Amino acid sequence: MNKIFALIKSVFKGMFEKKVTMLLLSTGLLIISSGFTQNWWLNPFISIINDVFNLKIELPGGTIHYGYLITTVIVGGCLTASAFWFYFKTRDKVKKQNMLQIRHSSIESVSYLNIGKELTNYNIEVYQLNQTEELKIIDKHNLQHALREQQKITQRLLNRFEGSDDSELAYLGLAHIPLVFLIGYQLADKSNILFFEWNQVKLAWEKIEDRKGGYPALLIEKNEISQSLGETREVIIKIGITYPIEDSDLRGLGLEDLNSFYLYIDHPHRNAIISNEQLRDYKDKFRRLLDEINQKFPQLNRIHLFYSGQTSLAFLLGSAISPRMDAEIKVYNYVRKSFPKYNWVITLKKIEEPIEIKVLKEDLNEDVRPSK
Repeated sequence: MNKIFALIKSVFKGMFEKKVTMLLLSTGLLIISSGFTQNWWLNPFISIINDVFNLKIELPGGTIHYGYLITTVIVGGCLTASAFWFYFKTRDKVKKQNMLQIRHSSIESVSYLNIGKELTNYNIEVYQLNQTEELKIIDKHNLQHALREQQKITQRLLNRFEGSDDSELAYLGLAHIPLVFLIGYQLADKSNILFFEWNQVKLAWEKIEDRKGGYPALLIEKNEISQSLGETREVIIKIGITYPIEDSDLRGLGLEDLNSFYLYIDHPHRNAIISNEQLRDYKDKFRRLLDEINQKFPQLNRIHLFYSGQTSLAFLLGSAISPRMDAEIKVYNYVRKSFPKYNWVITLKKIEEPIEIKVLKEDLNEDVRPSK
């Protein structure tokens, strides 16, 4: 219900101020123009025309009412000036909707100066999450430090949302997939979310827009013959949007005997996500798959999740996961030249819970909650 009220508020926001401004301006100009409808300006104009073109146009008669002219100019001018004053006085109040902008980078440093959308209607609060330096080398210590920094930012955002329903959340991410899933999972559906994706050609952040259709369907392949329903404790979910995820990519992880579910699009490619409708559709299909798995495997303890796609969808899929309804979910990170190719993994946990990190064969089970 709050989202509906927020939508109505955004649609009608500023309409009263605009109507008052237009009323003052149009009334002022109308009054001024009424003073200039007298014939006083025609006499000198026609005299100039007669002199230049050697004509004999008869001058109009009539008396000039200077008092009326001065009055209309003063009154109309005051109303016109009031229109401009009112416009500039109320403009800041109209445009200041809060946008909490998460600028998340961990793979490489990226500029946030070129954002391809007009944002003058927002009061932007920046939440900078730069883990690039910590994750130049992937090891236990660096991952633990990067996660602590991320937890601090996430906690600040959660605190910011408490008691506030007038803010929009924007995510601009170029980060490792497990970290993106984690922040989406921890923030969940706290606010209306705007997504911006990095365009490598234009070197700019482009907003995912509202548009209908024109995107590929999300398909599914199921392998449910590796384990019986009663024996199944762990399953695999693969999601291939940017690149396909082959079973061979999972070698070295010891997951060969698990049932698996593969969500994918035909001909995976970069920049496949083009609309908010597509994001919502894919999120809904992912949530329905989780529900199906929960019902089908009552003894399920763990889901191993592998993802190839844009950060906007990763964030949104993370927000669809429920700690109450779903089994423990481990999200893996892909490195093409390593073995295994998915060489580190984190377990999704809420903000007050310690996060399990696994790097290759080494385990780290420590508390990475932000320090008080």
